[in-house]
Amino acid sequence: MTILQSEKLLYHTSCMLIEQIDLEQCKKTNDFGRGFYLTTSKDQALRFVNAALRKGGEGLSSGCILSYTFEQIDSLRAYEFQTTDAEWLHCICGHRRGIEQITALWESYDVLAGKVANDDTNATLTFYLNGAYGEVGSEDAVAAALRQLRPEVLENQICLKTQSAVNCLKFAGYEKAAKYERG
Repeated sequence: MTILQSEKLLYHTSCMLIEQIDLEQCKKTNDFGRGFYLTTSKDQALRFVNAALRKGGEGLSSGCILSYTFEQIDSLRAYEFQTTDAEWLHCICGHRRGIEQITALWESYDVLAGKVANDDTNATLTFYLNGAYGEVGSEDAVAAALRQLRPEVLENQICLKTQSAVNCLKFAGYEKAAKYERG
């Protein structure tokens, strides 16, 4: 996995300090399914502060950017999407919409990594899955959906799907982060 091999520090955004990672508390309908999500981009982690604060409830004015190092164990099953292509699109569609025929293809992995889908993704996925871009799965429909997602501006994400993968993390520290103001 090039993302994990090339980066030493990984970031996770939360509304609180996480002392114990509990995968059962993670949502099943995120891009790569249930898991603990990290990124190699501190800027992306800062941009996710607002989402973490919304999930945390009323009255929160700052979140946390947690830092970790990751020591990959050779026995982990890991897959990295090298680009935003039909395989990536269908994986995200399957997980965000709970399509079991698709999600089952990815359940044997400890780690999934690739581009993070942006805030406009849900509308694009809905259009794609409803055939607005053409027949679902067709080359033209996939290309149209990917153009809408503007993959050239997307950052990366790493999803640790199993306890074996989470056990490879070593907490490196945290910093408080205020709400992100778009400039």
